[in-house]
Amino acid sequence: MQHNLNSNLLIENSFQHPLFNDYPDPVFTLDLKGNFLSTNKALIDLAECTKEELFKSSFVPFILPGDLEMVSGYFQKTIIGKIQNFDTQVISAKGNLRSFNITNLPIVINNEVIGVHVIAKDITERKNSEQQLKLEQKKYRDLFNFSPIPQWVYDLETLRFLDVNNAAVKHYCYTREEFLEMTIKDIRPAADIESLEANLDQDIKPGVSNQNLVRHLKKNGTLMHVCIEGNSIFFDGKNARLVLAIDYTEKIKSERALAASEKRFKALVQDGSDLVAILDLAGNYRYVSPTSKTILGIEADDYIGKNAFDFIHIDDQENFLQYFSLLEEQKRIKIPPYRFKIGEENYRWIETIVTNMMDDPTVAGIVANSRDVTQRIENEIKTEESIERFNTVSKATNEAIWDWNIQTGNMIWNRGIKGIFGYNQISYNRDWWYSRVHIEDVDGIVAKIQSLIKRKKSRLKVEYRFRSANGTYKYVLDRSFLLFDKTGNPLKMIGSMQDITDNVNYIEAIEKQNQRLREIAFTQSHHVRAPLARIIGLSKLLSDNDEKEEIKKEYLQYLVSSADELDTVIKDIVKKAENL
Repeated sequence: MQHNLNSNLLIENSFQHPLFNDYPDPVFTLDLKGNFLSTNKALIDLAECTKEELFKSSFVPFILPGDLEMVSGYFQKTIIGKIQNFDTQVISAKGNLRSFNITNLPIVINNEVIGVHVIAKDITERKNSEQQLKLEQKKYRDLFNFSPIPQWVYDLETLRFLDVNNAAVKHYCYTREEFLEMTIKDIRPAADIESLEANLDQDIKPGVSNQNLVRHLKKNGTLMHVCIEGNSIFFDGKNARLVLAIDYTEKIKSERALAASEKRFKALVQDGSDLVAILDLAGNYRYVSPTSKTILGIEADDYIGKNAFDFIHIDDQENFLQYFSLLEEQKRIKIPPYRFKIGEENYRWIETIVTNMMDDPTVAGIVANSRDVTQRIENEIKTEESIERFNTVSKATNEAIWDWNIQTGNMIWNRGIKGIFGYNQISYNRDWWYSRVHIEDVDGIVAKIQSLIKRKKSRLKVEYRFRSANGTYKYVLDRSFLLFDKTGNPLKMIGSMQDITDNVNYIEAIEKQNQRLREIAFTQSHHVRAPLARIIGLSKLLSDNDEKEEIKKEYLQYLVSSADELDTVIKDIVKKAENL
């Protein structure tokens, strides 16, 4: 007891020295049970209690429950003679919390540990700074890991990946472990490695931020166009580069598709064969494609602000307006050909499709696609004139005149096709004609036409049977003329079909009559001659008086029989002659 009392007095007296009492950090001693034996003023201020209240307790109430086991462990190691150093938190009697770095020194007298000398270094500010740093690091780590844009950090010296975020793992299909075994060259196409190395030498320098559009490869080999932006940083003690990668693949595809679309638009609108214009509901031009110059010979700007109806022939305006007004109820209208003014007195035939796109904010107007059909209309007029000539000829000749375009297969007929055969249309094709030729005649006609083309001959005259609209066949005499181009290819065939049914029937009747005459002549020369010869011979025999009566009677019977036979033959001749 006396030993402990002396020891405690020694410890307490040591803290009476002004040097220890005025030390800015808490300094105190504990007995082997952890009770306070002496302390300086700093600890009393920290504990926020009196010295007497402090000495009645141990260090335990000042330690957070979570740290108590750790602190007790260090205390036990100190009382067996080992110096201990650790960080912990201390709570005052009023609940204020501070962080300290604790150094436990064993108090040894006569080789015996009689207590623990404690030096507490206030590290609250440092701990708070470290905690704040950890929070900031976590925040930036979360920003890095949970960013929807792929990011990574790589070593500037080795080019190896040092870290990758979740978006990079998901987008490139490599695991994080696989990334950390690779370099940035491994995600580049082999053809791009040389340019990568050149950029590393020139642009990738500490403190330099840059942006490039490059090509990257996914794990499955998919090629991407990526915009990368990098900044130099210091990471884990290494000069590194933080890279953000934005996949521009779809954007580039869209841009290319847009460029292709614009190119097609230019080809269709600016360089095409159609005249494209945008009008308001009143018909005023707001836009005219540059093709107006090549199609109509007028600059596009000359139409802007003018009204389309002012260019339409006066005889066609009413019809045009009727179709144009339908746009109030219908989305798209096709306006039949009309005459469009291109000069003081010159007009071109125009065919237009108008589409109401007033509800489309990018257009907000009536889109008119017009095409010059002057040549077609003129050809149709010529065709109508030609058909009219055919009709005139047909009235004089009573023939069906046809015009066969060999290249298209179309056939145009005059009105004779109706007058002679009963068909209402004047336009058919080659197959329609073939299907109406008698099945027994069609192969022969086709063979003759093919032979005509092969031999480069022009004229063909052929007779065949042609089916009328009522299903009966008429005999026709078809005279045609074949036209060739400069290279010898057949262009068209023009012909006329004459109804020769009556002539054929008349000839057939004459042939039948001639046949009956020939039969009469044959009968006269053969059937009449035999019985007549017998009658003459029997008459001579009967006139001979030397014959016996019995024989004469027999001769007489033969004579009667021959006369009957001759009478039958004569009646047959008369009957045949009556039908002539």
